[in-house]
Amino acid sequence: MLFFSRRPCPSSPRPRSDDDGFSLAEVMVTMGIMSVLMVLFTGAILQVYRTVNATETLSEAQAQLGRAFQTFDRQLRYASWVSAPGTFGGATYVEFAGPQLTDCYQLRLEPGPAGSTDKGVLQLLNWTAGSPPAAGTRGRTIASQIVTTGVDPYFDRQSVGAAPYASTGVGQDFTTAFQRLRIRLTTRSGAGTAQIDTTFTALNTSDQTPATNACSEGRPS
Repeated sequence: MLFFSRRPCPSSPRPRSDDDGFSLAEVMVTMGIMSVLMVLFTGAILQVYRTVNATETLSEAQAQLGRAFQTFDRQLRYASWVSAPGTFGGATYVEFAGPQLTDCYQLRLEPGPAGSTDKGVLQLLNWTAGSPPAAGTRGRTIASQIVTTGVDPYFDRQSVGAAPYASTGVGQDFTTAFQRLRIRLTTRSGAGTAQIDTTFTALNTSDQTPATNACSEGRPS
């Protein structure tokens, strides 16, 4: 009886052992796959970062105007006189008197550095009639990063007996019995913007409120 033994063909691949390394082609393919995954991962992280940053800056812009609104509401609601807004030296001014005619306030919107369009600063000054602040006196900052282009006028006074701003349709025959001050501001913080467009009614004014007041002394001329 004849027996035949089968020998492996010399050209057959040798079984791989644990001590074998990787070929250059395998290394290059692996590096290519890892590079693609890293690019995708990094792009996703950057997108999340940009989204979070935009949300935070928008929240900050809204918070600034929210604080400004609260200040306006406390001070302007009980004003006994409101001046006609005006400008001087590039800044915009409006003065008003508190419940007591000797309590004077001034809202001053100063533009930012030359060439900037969103660096305006809104300040509130307070003094007693007869002792106006010296020229250049800085007030309490109410809001910053104010956009100073395309929003004029920032302040608009509505006198007693005037028609409402939207004077067509319903309420067309209405006339105000108080002085009112409309404030329009836009704040930009990074990529986020927030706006306020609100009219405040001075409840201590009437058709007997004089056109002038000692608080006018606070405006530079």
